[in-house]
Amino acid sequence: MFEPIQICKILNEEKVDYIVLGGFAAVIHGSPLPTKDIDILPNRTQENLDNLGRALTRMNAKIRISGEPVPTKIDGPFLANMPHILNLVTDFGEIDLTFTPAGHAGSYDGWRSSATAELIDEGLTVVVASLNDIIDSKQTANRAKDQMALPYLESLRDELRRQKED
Repeated sequence: MFEPIQICKILNEEKVDYIVLGGFAAVIHGSPLPTKDIDILPNRTQENLDNLGRALTRMNAKIRISGEPVPTKIDGPFLANMPHILNLVTDFGEIDLTFTPAGHAGSYDGWRSSATAELIDEGLTVVVASLNDIIDSKQTANRAKDQMALPYLESLRDELRRQKED
């Protein structure tokens, strides 16, 4: 079960400052490619990581590994010690916390500079990475699944540009 709307609702209720990246961000932009998780880039202030820890606790988050998920206390101090990525499974689906995403946008501030606020459900607005940054990130990561998605995302970007020009 993957319920990204519910995940974002809880993150917003707990006042988490985050940017939606990856496949779900591409879906918000109009991509037809399915995704089974949500990638988020949280602001790394301690207050925000504390808020994120509360949100993840509400979602019953556990560390995702190849076997059974590992329950652990996920709070602000724990999150502050994560250098790059933390893969989680929750009651609402999988979440990948990405602290150092691939791509030229760099850290949170770089990604935030070209991100936009998007309404994804009634009364629910989230900050979403730009399609250009998503494409750049996938090109930089250069994983097989990213390479397969790139033609679709580049085509979507071109179509959105044409629509803006009309």
